[in-house]
Amino acid sequence: MIKQIFLHHILLVVALFVFSGALQATAAEPDDHGHAPADTVWTCSMHPQIKLPEFGQCPICFMDLIEVARQDDTVERHSLRQIRFDDRARRLARVEVVPVRRGAAGVETSMVGKVNYDETRLGTITAWVAGRIDTLHVDYTGALVEKGQAMAEIYSPELLSAQVELLQAVKASRRYGAAASSLLTNTVRRTEQAARDKLRLLGLTPAQIAELVRRGSPSEHITLVAPMRGIVIKKDVFKGMYVQTGSTIYTIADLDHLWVELEAYESDLHAVERGQQVSFQVEALPGRSFEGRVAFIDPLVNDKTRTVRVRLDVINSDGLLKPGMFVRALAREEMAADDADLPLLIPASAPLITGKRALVYVELPEQEGVYVGKEVVLGPRRGDHYEVLSGLAQGELVVRSGNFKIDSAIQLQGRPSMMNPFLADSAEALSPLSSLLASRLANLQQLFARLSEAVHGNDDEFGRLLAAFAQRLRTLENVEFDGKEKLVWQEMIMPLASDVTLLREADSRAERQRLYAVMAEHFHDLRQRYELPQQPLPRGSAVVQAALGHAVQGYFELQRALAADDVQAAGRAAGDVDRRLKELAGLLEGQRAVKVDEAGAALRTDQDLEGLRTALHPLSHILVEAIEVLGVTGAGPIYQHFCPMAFANSGAIWLAADEEINNPYFGAMMLRCGEVQKQLHDEV
Repeated sequence: MIKQIFLHHILLVVALFVFSGALQATAAEPDDHGHAPADTVWTCSMHPQIKLPEFGQCPICFMDLIEVARQDDTVERHSLRQIRFDDRARRLARVEVVPVRRGAAGVETSMVGKVNYDETRLGTITAWVAGRIDTLHVDYTGALVEKGQAMAEIYSPELLSAQVELLQAVKASRRYGAAASSLLTNTVRRTEQAARDKLRLLGLTPAQIAELVRRGSPSEHITLVAPMRGIVIKKDVFKGMYVQTGSTIYTIADLDHLWVELEAYESDLHAVERGQQVSFQVEALPGRSFEGRVAFIDPLVNDKTRTVRVRLDVINSDGLLKPGMFVRALAREEMAADDADLPLLIPASAPLITGKRALVYVELPEQEGVYVGKEVVLGPRRGDHYEVLSGLAQGELVVRSGNFKIDSAIQLQGRPSMMNPFLADSAEALSPLSSLLASRLANLQQLFARLSEAVHGNDDEFGRLLAAFAQRLRTLENVEFDGKEKLVWQEMIMPLASDVTLLREADSRAERQRLYAVMAEHFHDLRQRYELPQQPLPRGSAVVQAALGHAVQGYFELQRALAADDVQAAGRAAGDVDRRLKELAGLLEGQRAVKVDEAGAALRTDQDLEGLRTALHPLSHILVEAIEVLGVTGAGPIYQHFCPMAFANSGAIWLAADEEINNPYFGAMMLRCGEVQKQLHDEV
């Protein structure tokens, strides 16, 4: 890992010198006094924070400064990682762009290995009794034998005595027959059966036992037969050798079915699965292709080679494959044919990779030569392409050549790049946030706190909260900030969006917790940047939160009726809200229950528009406090609006389900009077 980082730094320095020299060559020459044109700046390739208006030496390392073009401030900035190349710079950097596309880029995974015996089709002939090998009918390896073929003859005193026992039992059975008593007859039959079982356990076949009984005399030798058709691959005895019970005499292999054992790198395992057909070739038969089915993938990785054993089942009916042959295999992973299921693909040369995260540069639409950096999450490599899980959209123009030089030029300007990630501490001071934006960020933080509690718990709950966090993050992508703060905001949420994608792809709880720890660091930067206060999670029970949401829904009906100056609808809504507030008060305790009940009583007392508008004001404050302390469910988004002219310019708040201003205190007289102060709640 250290070597890779060191080589990476060396390559970066070389690229900085080469590309910066190219830029210098394209820039205008200094005048006789050594001054650079106004559209250039002099910097140090090792210390890009140094920026001087004329040629000289770096005050840190004393290297000669290099000339780079100053960015055109007239170009609208879309990112802190944005840079503009003119035509000549693009030609020198050999910048090429291609559109991001959806495609069926099948993966071809190369593997090597060798042919081996199918262990499930190996047979052995062993000595079932101790004795002497007197005859070998097959006395060499490589011989083809058929099932039942005689293989060897063994002399065994134990086997000889067992044959005599059977013959005597058979004679006794014939002698006494049915004329004897039933007790004697049964005893004789059981004795005969026991003698037959003994011979069977000593290795004689039923046919051999029948031949012994027919012949009526014991045989000095017993013939061992092949248990299967195949090739003799091992002979462990020779003529005249004494063997013990269990000694192996022959090993036979069925070569009509073989195994091909391959080694696959762990990075290629995504393209190999059980049941997949894999084609392969052997050196002995150039141009001839064979196929096998993946039957087994080793659950363990070889620590020394970092490979995983993959086994193919192969039919070898023509006998061309021999165990021990070296194999080169190719596994092809075909993608789905449905366009909706096809992944986004970018050229393998496009991303600057740092683990699963990567940086790509995209050319802005209709702004040739203007490039911005984007963090993306990559999926598996598919041949000459990478699958993109997040960060890009179909049709965007991604830089496939010259991206490293673009990154080098951005680094020279001291902006975020692959080697210099964005640091929130380096951003300019932040101007105060609007109350609405501050409330939205507070809601995001509250959701993240709930996500923190769920990361060690229920998987389904964590997935639900993660999806809600991702949705909330998307709604905040285009919030309005002053000046460059919008660009800073984009840098803050870009890694969080990647974190969400990686967490979705996590295949174990340990991996999820590790990725969440990284996400927590990114969110900490956001919280520090925007000075978000730590807030306790709402402590109301699920029943109370649902009852409060029910009351808020009724409140929305009342607010809309008052804004429409509809006295009848407002009266019905007031009665409905009163009933819902009673239900809520019954679930609460202490002073809060009293306040909720009194707010409902005020609605019962006042039934004209003026009275209901007067009662709406304290009810709004009571509901705001309850929402912030207890929490709410089932009400959807809740916004707090404010009218400064209500109640003789004293001002009053009201709650609404969206950001549209519909003033309930003035109705049609001043329907749009007011502003959105904050978002109290956003339904998960």
